[in-house]
Amino acid sequence: MLIGAAGVFLLRYRVYQVPTTSMTPAIEPGNRIVVDTWSRTTHRGDMVLVTGEGTDLVKRVAATGGEVAACCDPSGHLQMDGVPLALTPSGDEPFSVRVPAGHLFLLGDNLTASVDSRATGTVPSSDVLGRVVALAYPARLFPDRAAGTLRLVVLAGLLGLSSVLLAALLTPLARGHSNQDPRTPGKPRPTS
Repeated sequence: MLIGAAGVFLLRYRVYQVPTTSMTPAIEPGNRIVVDTWSRTTHRGDMVLVTGEGTDLVKRVAATGGEVAACCDPSGHLQMDGVPLALTPSGDEPFSVRVPAGHLFLLGDNLTASVDSRATGTVPSSDVLGRVVALAYPARLFPDRAAGTLRLVVLAGLLGLSSVLLAALLTPLARGHSNQDPRTPGKPRPTS
């Protein structure tokens, strides 16, 4: 069980170090993130790791295929399908983009430092390497659908480790009692 849980963890989850400030304050430069590489279906608000030019990038899904990303409302906020995002006003030049099917409009949380879909355009969904589910260092789980799977894998690993340790503790006790005659407790078995 322990080996199986470890195998699933190693196959499913990858740890990456974030090099930029584009996702601050949620993710700081130097933080290590845990990415669920089996989870590539995305929804608005998910943090994802995507293939970039020369490096992998962490961004947040702001809009998916068929939605409209636009700048800006009268307060300077970006809008997704006409709804202002709860982010600091971006100061961007006006734009309006209908996201093509099979594509994503990605933003960094730090709009002033992020090079994202506002500058590079939409990203094919096939470029998603996985969803960010946790910070490995400093440790923190994100309230995400895939974080529940990560918790289950870690729990299964801990249960497997507990089982192995319990068996290791009980084995010497069982061996010590195996020399006893079950008909007369406390006396050794007769040898033939």
